[in-house]
Parts: sequence; structure tokens; C-alpha cells
Amino acid sequence: MKKSTKILAPTLAMGMVLGTTSFSASAATTVESGDTLWGIAQEHDVTVEELMEMNGDLDPRAIPIGTEIQVNAEGNNNQSGDVVTHTVQPGNTLSGIASVYDGVTLNDLYEMNPGIDPYNLMIGSEVAVADHSNDNSSTDVVYHTIQPGNTYFEIANAYDGVTVEDLIEANPNVDHRSLTVGSQIAVPVW
Repeated sequence: MKKSTKILAPTLAMGMVLGTTSFSASAATTVESGDTLWGIAQEHDVTVEELMEMNGDLDPRAIPIGTEIQVNAEGNNNQSGDVVTHTVQPGNTLSGIASVYDGVTLNDLYEMNPGIDPYNLMIGSEVAVADHSNDNSSTDVVYHTIQPGNTYFEIANAYDGVTVEDLIEANPNVDHRSLTVGSQIAVPVW
């Protein structure tokens, strides 16, 4: 589906409010069903932080369909390195998401997702995560959804060559003595 982008010029009244005498064209896009701020930023080669700066009254957790969002017309991608997105699942926490990705810290997620509310992660929303998959690592990760009665011992035994210690190391922000049904943990596989 092709998105429509409009070129808009700020109005004279807006220029007077901002105290500027020069006008520059900026691009805008209209939010469609399923859009996320992250996806819009990627499509227009800007960061989420830049979108937030250009659209000060924007609530990144709830962008109504049909909302017109200002984007940088010329494009400016200030992100360095590769980025992947994590789709929030029931039971996910920001620290849990960080623990699933090798080398990613909670602070990394805050920096890559300005304005994110760690106490109100919306199921189905996307969280930007640094992609370290090109980091010459021989360990892959699969995700295990916690079922009633699961223990780290039981989960480790379900995966070839995985130990309880591997699970604890792969999920440093998860209390292995109190697993939440429906949440996901990383399981390193070789």
C-alpha cells in the first residue's frame, strides 16, 4: 500500500507565533491503520526523536488513524548501525525485551525509542532494537512463551544442549523463580 505524502507550507500565523520570517516547505504523511511511529520514521528516513520534535503534541502510544504527521521532506537518517523491531507480545516488559537481544541494554531501548512508556507497552506495537546479528556470534536465540507450571529446568531440558545457567545468562532481567505465564524468554541455541 502506497502512502500519500503532501508538501505543506507553514501558515503566516504559525510563522508569527514562532517568530520566524522565512518559510520552508515540510512534508507530511497521514497515519493509516497499523502504522507505528517507528515505521513512519523508517519510511521517511528520520528518527522517532525527530518526528517527536516536529510533532510536539503527538502521543507516540496512541496515534489516531487519519492524523497528519510532519516529516522531514529532505530525509535525514541519524541512526548508526542496523536496527530491528520487536513486536510487543502479551507479558513483554522493556527490560525483558532488552534481555532477549544480545548486547542490548534497557538504556539502549530508551535511546532508540524516545517517549516510550515502559509501564504501558501496547501489545502489537513495535520497539526499535539495535541489531547485533552481524556480530560474529555462533549462538542463535529462540523465544519460549511461558506456560503454566514452566520452570527454567523444564525449559532447559526441552532444548538440546541448553542449561538452566544458559537461560539465566540470556535473561538477566527475568526472575527465574517467578515466571509470568504468557511472557517470553530467550533460549540460546547452538
